Amino acid sequence: MTKDTPQRERSTRERGTYAKHGDDPTLASYVSSLLYVLSVPALLFATYAGYWYDVYGYGLIVPVFAGLLVAILVVAFVVMHLFTR
Repeated sequence: MTKDTPQRERSTRERGTYAKHGDDPTLASYVSSLLYVLSVPALLFATYAGYWYDVYGYGLIVPVFAGLLVAILVVAFVVMHLFTR
């Protein structure tokens, strides 16, 4: 590990324990992880639910899923933009 400024050499444990890098989990990181984990199963369920309730035909399952995926990504980016100003 290169040194840019002269400091005493610290152990690996000490470097990790006292690191000030801002990687502490926040509410936004938890929501982001939840969106990542649950979005595809929820979108698949919503897509097939529309098919099961005869909202659209079998041929529109993939386009509806794609549209819902794009919509949820747009919503996520808008929310992130509004909360990180």
